Amino acid sequence: MDLPLATGEAASCPRCGGTLYRNGSASVDLALALALTSVILLLLLNSFPLLSLKVQQVTRDTTLLHAALTMWDDGMHLLSLLVIATTMLAPAMQIAVAIYLLCVIRFGDASRALGAPLRALQTLRPWNMVEIFMLGLLVSLVKLQHMADIVIGPALWSCASLIFFSAALTSVLTPRNVWLWARAADNKTAPAGVTHG
Repeated sequence: MDLPLATGEAASCPRCGGTLYRNGSASVDLALALALTSVILLLLLNSFPLLSLKVQQVTRDTTLLHAALTMWDDGMHLLSLLVIATTMLAPAMQIAVAIYLLCVIRFGDASRALGAPLRALQTLRPWNMVEIFMLGLLVSLVKLQHMADIVIGPALWSCASLIFFSAALTSVLTPRNVWLWARAADNKTAPAGVTHG
């Protein structure tokens, strides 16, 4: 049973004491702002160099796509596909589905079927591995720092920021919040005298 809670309160399981759900102050507009910011950060991550290496007066910089294609050329096909799938495609698809859900609730017909995109969002979340890529990149930077001068590019900062914004979006865009927002939006747009169960 979904009991009404005041802002900041949480419902706990009477048996184990675990938190079942929390009534935060999140709104559709906040979730949409987080999603749009994530789009900008993802575009920056995929457009600008991650880092530049300077060895003996020769400077080389690389983007995320260039790094994946280099791995493909070196025969690491599976690793290349994994990088593209988990750091480019999955995050882009996850953010696109999130924006679709939020736009339908905020601007469209909230009574239309939201189950399929919500399930797609839940399926895509485990495949978004930007934070794992960032961890591997940091380990590589530590190992390379004595071999070359390293200049951190804009994409690396975007990657770090995207991790935090994605986590914030995931914490706000829960199935429970989606249904509550959809119900509230549907009740607002319902004609007088029409009630929704």
